[in-house]
Amino acid sequence: MKRLPTISLKTPDGMTVTTDWRKHAVTVIVMLHDGNCHACRATCQRYVAERAAFGEWGAELLLVWRGSKVPDDCEGVLDESGVARRAWLESDAAGVLLVDRNGVVVRRWNASGKGFPSPEEVLAAVKHVALQCPE
Repeated sequence: MKRLPTISLKTPDGMTVTTDWRKHAVTVIVMLHDGNCHACRATCQRYVAERAAFGEWGAELLLVWRGSKVPDDCEGVLDESGVARRAWLESDAAGVLLVDRNGVVVRRWNASGKGFPSPEEVLAAVKHVALQCPE
């Protein structure tokens, strides 16, 4: 599968954060539209509610918003220029990626048409990846 490039993103307060896949067994990247998208705001809240469950399996949750503002009732980082979306999803769509500690995408869900996968579905995939022996 594809290895993701390291990209710098902005926090809502303007700080720069750079992705480092080695810190966690799995990184769950949720690529969201902007704050005007009701489905994306609801998805953000559902995933944040499951953050502890992801953490139990060594997974980090990274919520990435398009645009220049994270909605007030949500959290995440900003991909203002769209560089992360184009590099990671290869489109302007929304979706979820599971990335292992080597930066390799091990699972991908495209939210176009079917909507976002449930946090429970993603958690099952996280468990599967976390239980694999590193090679």
